[in-house]
Amino acid sequence: MPLVAALALAFVLLALISGAAYIVVLAGATGTAERLLVDRAARVVDAQVALVRSRLDPVGEQLELIASLAAAGRIDIESPVDVREALAVMMGQVPAVSAVGFATLDLKLHRAVREPDGRVRRDTISLVDQPQGMERFRQLQTSQHTFWGALFWSQSIKQPVVNVRTPVRRIDNAFIGGLIATVAVGDLSYLIGDQSRGGDGRYFILVGRDKVLAHRRLIDPRGLGLSEDKPLPTIKEVGDPVLANIWDSPVRSRRIDHALGDYGHVVDAEGRHWVFVYREIRRYGPDPWLVGQYYPLEEATGDLDRLTNGAIVGAATLAVAIVLAVLMGLSMARAIRTITSAAESIERLEFEHPLHKRSRLREIDDAGQSLDKARGALKWFGAYVPLRLVFRLMELGEGAVVSRRRDVTVMFTDIVGFTPQAEDLPEQETADMLNHHFALLGACIDQDQGVIDKYIGDCVMAVWGGLSKMEDHADHAVHAALEMARVIREDNQQRAADGKTPVRLRVGVHSGPVVVGNIGAPGRVNYTVVGDTVNVAQRFEQLGKEFMREGEDVIVLVSGDTIAAMKHPEVLGELPKPELRHVKGREEPEQVYRLV
Repeated sequence: MPLVAALALAFVLLALISGAAYIVVLAGATGTAERLLVDRAARVVDAQVALVRSRLDPVGEQLELIASLAAAGRIDIESPVDVREALAVMMGQVPAVSAVGFATLDLKLHRAVREPDGRVRRDTISLVDQPQGMERFRQLQTSQHTFWGALFWSQSIKQPVVNVRTPVRRIDNAFIGGLIATVAVGDLSYLIGDQSRGGDGRYFILVGRDKVLAHRRLIDPRGLGLSEDKPLPTIKEVGDPVLANIWDSPVRSRRIDHALGDYGHVVDAEGRHWVFVYREIRRYGPDPWLVGQYYPLEEATGDLDRLTNGAIVGAATLAVAIVLAVLMGLSMARAIRTITSAAESIERLEFEHPLHKRSRLREIDDAGQSLDKARGALKWFGAYVPLRLVFRLMELGEGAVVSRRRDVTVMFTDIVGFTPQAEDLPEQETADMLNHHFALLGACIDQDQGVIDKYIGDCVMAVWGGLSKMEDHADHAVHAALEMARVIREDNQQRAADGKTPVRLRVGVHSGPVVVGNIGAPGRVNYTVVGDTVNVAQRFEQLGKEFMREGEDVIVLVSGDTIAAMKHPEVLGELPKPELRHVKGREEPEQVYRLV
């Protein structure tokens, strides 16, 4: 298909699809706006549920932690001082807790209580003297898991609290005590009504169907007559006429009912339709909590008007854009055809005439100029190379890289005793250990601009200065070896803490001339380094067997040639005296520096 015809067809299809999309948008605009309203409210309510959970769930988790420590004997429950200190530490970890206590079998309650000024008071009282103290203790004795009790009024802080209880049982399931913590819920009205979290004053938390736990009216509960007998007001008592009608007969709407599903309904109150969106939580006591918000349904009208106006403006804009796109497409098609013709001329190696024609489109003009420069370069290339060879290169791609001699630094590493160690490990653990080990070494090599040439079993061969000329290749290689020693030691500390066998590593480093290039058969080559320098580096790693002592994690042996090749050997400080060792393949002994 010609390019002009393809562009025209694309623009026609774009117009048809866009027109159909606008018709669908206009037809469903009302339902879309209503769903967006509900979705916004649902996201806010979900965030408020998450806020409630983030405030209360850590309390139960901390109680279970203390219970496990006490059951394991890590907290001396026979020592009231130790128990109270542990409870005080928990209060520091969870600021929402107003009081926490440990009830023991001698009917004593060791407590930590947060005072109004923020200080934590520690004391011990008798369970018998506490209201419902014995009843709650018996509930703990018969329970196997953490549970939340009913709301009750706290006379000391003048607000309702929820309580969570955890039995403490030894490993044989013997009951040795119980933990109870209370959390003041008065400030939930502040938290879920915070505008930074999406609250706007139309929020609520109900206990059951008619008790109000959080509401803007409860920010200052004076005048509601709350007490031990009535810790929470009802929906009729908070002065919110919309909330008071939450359980009236719902207003039925097919679209809004479908959007809300089981998470809300619409009621008629104060002459308007109100959308209630809520979520139920069933874990903080015997009665479920209902966290929600409500919005006037009419708020969707503004979004609907804006959507309709936007659709009209968009349709007009699309019509103008199609006309401009067709004109620009014709111009682009002519320019692209020029570039295509130029590329075809280069493919045919026709270089006699200039290919570039000016274009008002920058990218196309740049592409044309680049093709013209390529034409000039290939014209000179064709003057020196037979055209048949050029055609062959164009057909098969880039040939083998020309080999060259270069001074580099080569490193070999090897894990001591890896073979017998691997025989005692499952296959996956062996692979995981090697992957982790190679990741540590690879990071050190990469950071010092080295290149991993190959992996040989549990060995690593790395090269500095092979891909490109590097004046300080020896400095980078030595620094990488020292970094390897550091990270291996740190990793062995963690392995020891995990009960694993430490990894012992030998590292050998040598510098000298090598041949760099693609080595191998035509169908399978490696870009690598070969030469005596590689062999000597491997011999230095093997020399580590003579130098490494029992219990050492890492040994790094560096040749005298590497030290001599370093541009800044002074960074190593005072070097140890080198030892002379005969290396296979060398007539003269080599200087061996042990850096680690």
